[in-house]
Amino acid sequence: MKWWWIVSGVVIASLLTINAQWYGNAGTFGVPIGWMITILVLAHFRKPISTRWTVAFGVISVSIGIVLSVPTYSVVEAEESLGKTYNDVMYIESVPTTGGEWNPFSPRKGYRFETGSGDSILFIPDTGKMFEL
Repeated sequence: MKWWWIVSGVVIASLLTINAQWYGNAGTFGVPIGWMITILVLAHFRKPISTRWTVAFGVISVSIGIVLSVPTYSVVEAEESLGKTYNDVMYIESVPTTGGEWNPFSPRKGYRFETGSGDSILFIPDTGKMFEL
């Protein structure tokens, strides 16, 4: 097994873990993970002439995909932002949202919070918009 398969496996596991723990599965890491798997399969079966260029292209493209896939606000940052406006804010769950446009790097989930007074608030992690439910 080549070393890049092991590194890619560690990166994929790390992305999935970070997405679940920090971003409530709102991150759109499917794009960079898909790119990573595609590049690995193509490099495995095609046997590129220049491995350095293939690795450099793969690392750069996957890195750009990861940067674009990270939501602007994590669950903790969203909770701190809501704490400035509302009292006693608590994260409940991530809920699916629908958008008017298709963008593979735009989160399709929002954070649902509950305030001390029992109000539910939807926080969009990419824009920071808040909606009372």
